[in-house]
Amino acid sequence: MKPVTTAITSEPVTISPAGRGQASLLALLIRQSYADVARRFDLSSQNAPTHPSACTADWIRSDRRAGVCYYLAAVGNRLIGCAASKAATPDCHYLMRLAVLPLFRGRGAGRRLVAHVCRMAHREGATELSIGIIAEQVELAAWYRRQGFLPVGRRRFDHLPFDVLFMRLDLGSWARGISTADNERRKPGSKS
Repeated sequence: MKPVTTAITSEPVTISPAGRGQASLLALLIRQSYADVARRFDLSSQNAPTHPSACTADWIRSDRRAGVCYYLAAVGNRLIGCAASKAATPDCHYLMRLAVLPLFRGRGAGRRLVAHVCRMAHREGATELSIGIIAEQVELAAWYRRQGFLPVGRRRFDHLPFDVLFMRLDLGSWARGISTADNERRKPGSKS
């Protein structure tokens, strides 16, 4: 699959595990997805060497050796996004490298990727999902709040030219929300 640059159709977004041989493709997708953020905040591999806009295939391979799982979002055979997750502790998983190509944002792929990572973390017994984003990216923080994440702290790192906002999602509440929605759909007379 190749990242695409044409408009999405009404086909559903599917999520699947990324293959071991897809490190270069994942790195390209992540760099393309974060290029607008890098321009907006004037980020480069020199001033923000760990920002996803500088992602390389070696990062992906190193992530995998460290236990990071990658997932792909596609419409048909067109790759449009990805996400990664890692168990930080038995109770807490990190959501990493959530990336959706700019042309395909606002169509549910990001929500689907986050929900998939939540399901996988919950199945493994995690009780929370944690993320870190550029603190000044307020529209992204608002998007994560709509997914159920709450801000839990802010920190400055010497190797980054921006503050990082940390957010967490309680997976127990998330799971109860899914169950409630599922139960609503199953009620007699429901229009779902």
